[in-house]
Amino acid sequence: MDISTYTKEDFVLDPAFRKWVLQPSAESNLFWEDLLTKHPSRYKAAKQARLIILQMNKRNQAQLSETEILSLWKDIEKKASGQAAIRQEKVIPLNSLSTFERNRPNSVSRSKIHHHFGFRVACVLLLSLGLGYFSGWLLLEPPLPQSSAPPTVHYLTHTTVPGVKSHLTLSDGSRVILNSGSELRYLKNFEKGGREVFLKGEAFFDVAKDLQRPFRVHSRKTTTTALGTSFNVKAYEGETLGVSLLTGKVAVNSEGNLEEPVLLVPGEALKIDTEKNRLVKSAFNPDRVIGWTKKRIVFKETPLLEAIRVLENWYGVQIRIVNRPGNRVLLSGKFQDETLENVLEGLKFSARFDFDIEKENVTIQFME
Repeated sequence: MDISTYTKEDFVLDPAFRKWVLQPSAESNLFWEDLLTKHPSRYKAAKQARLIILQMNKRNQAQLSETEILSLWKDIEKKASGQAAIRQEKVIPLNSLSTFERNRPNSVSRSKIHHHFGFRVACVLLLSLGLGYFSGWLLLEPPLPQSSAPPTVHYLTHTTVPGVKSHLTLSDGSRVILNSGSELRYLKNFEKGGREVFLKGEAFFDVAKDLQRPFRVHSRKTTTTALGTSFNVKAYEGETLGVSLLTGKVAVNSEGNLEEPVLLVPGEALKIDTEKNRLVKSAFNPDRVIGWTKKRIVFKETPLLEAIRVLENWYGVQIRIVNRPGNRVLLSGKFQDETLENVLEGLKFSARFDFDIEKENVTIQFME
């Protein structure tokens, strides 16, 4: 686990760190003691995060205060100093506070104490006292199962609700615009060999150039690979998946559809029907594909259900259709930063429908 760039917020959000603070074990104490020894610059942030976690968990805090524990440590040191050493052994801290005190920067080393018989006796006494104070707490709520090993990866997930778009900058400098009703998941710090993200919905990527680490977007059994490129991926469930390239080059792999990757050059798009195992490579209109990044809705012979999905995500509403016609309905229109009412007004005459807007609920009724 790499904590060299961790802030106190990162420590608070790390499940392994929270578990260690609230439910320490011999294994986790040694694990975090080793990390703090290797990264002394993270000591202050980790200690602040510990206090935040304890404050958030006041119901389960032990009755023994930090001042009392520190006082016990001082007594132990005083009594153990000067005693004859018997043998060298690894001393496991009792809890997270013990670990912080043992690894405090510029503090007096306690390594010489670890070899004394008196110190081991004092540790047994302190453990007994700690168990007395903590026994009631342990009975209040059963501890979480101990994991076999601390987690080694940390994923971040960004989700946009209908009506909201999000601008992100990833750790490598790549920029992402995440469309409404979408989700992007990725490692907090990309691995050395590659940059992997997982997309549900739609996003526009402006990828920072890095020849040593390809940038890969995984979406619905399809992988789009780039080095330094800008492109759009639309991968909503139930619709044709589309990859549209604006600059640079990308290679697109699709499970079950392609034996070899399809290479795209600027101005080309690849549409993949994952249900029917069909794909089409063609030119595209940038205004139609990435107009959403500029608050622009563009419909051009767009199927009714796809247009409904766009409007629901864009405005955060639920649309109900009444008297849906049997024949295929295609919608066309271009709207720049317009209200939902104005968009529906612009579409209703060519599509022959009336509409009613009641807060987040919209009814579209086609004429018989």
